[in-house]
Amino acid sequence: MNNTLVALLAANMGATLTSEFAADICIAAECLDRLAPRENIALIRPEKCGDFVFSRERIADIGEEIRPLHRAHWDETEGHRHGLPFDPDYATFIRYEHAGRYLLFTVRKENRLCGNCAMYLDRSAHTQTLLATEDTLYLLPVARTGRVARCFVGYVENAMRLLGASEIHITVKTVNKTGRFLRMLGYSHVENGLAKILETEKCAAPNPRNPIRS
Repeated sequence: MNNTLVALLAANMGATLTSEFAADICIAAECLDRLAPRENIALIRPEKCGDFVFSRERIADIGEEIRPLHRAHWDETEGHRHGLPFDPDYATFIRYEHAGRYLLFTVRKENRLCGNCAMYLDRSAHTQTLLATEDTLYLLPVARTGRVARCFVGYVENAMRLLGASEIHITVKTVNKTGRFLRMLGYSHVENGLAKILETEKCAAPNPRNPIRS
């Protein structure tokens, strides 16, 4: 029995089915714990950096607007995956957003969306502390000026501290200098990630003179 779902329904017996209540039901049905309470997320306020504005926004509200930014990010940094389809699952982003496990931060200039950073929250099974893992971090060239990128990363870090995260993990691609930039901000190079796109062709028959051993 899903005790969390039963308790939620019992506590709200006769209540109006609002969109937020419906989201809570879906989260409880999936057995997802809400890691960042709404009241804590609401404390993250917009900040200005020259002509730019940083803020937390809901991907549920700007899905169509952010898609071209995601496409630009894909085209510029995901060359190793260009044989695969570009097909973001916004429904999943929104579901995790409702669970307080996905937060989207944006950069705007004159209300034009020109950058974003998305963070997943999870509780580490090794330390039982809150861990923030970067999903996307991307700025259009118009926002790669002055201290905008540095200040934006600081804004995201402060938001993660506010929500109780103890560490942030960010991945960087080898096609740009983002790794060097992040090391200047105090991030450490702690691991190397490797990727391989699996081909659809059948594997060649094993060579009997060189058998595979496990």
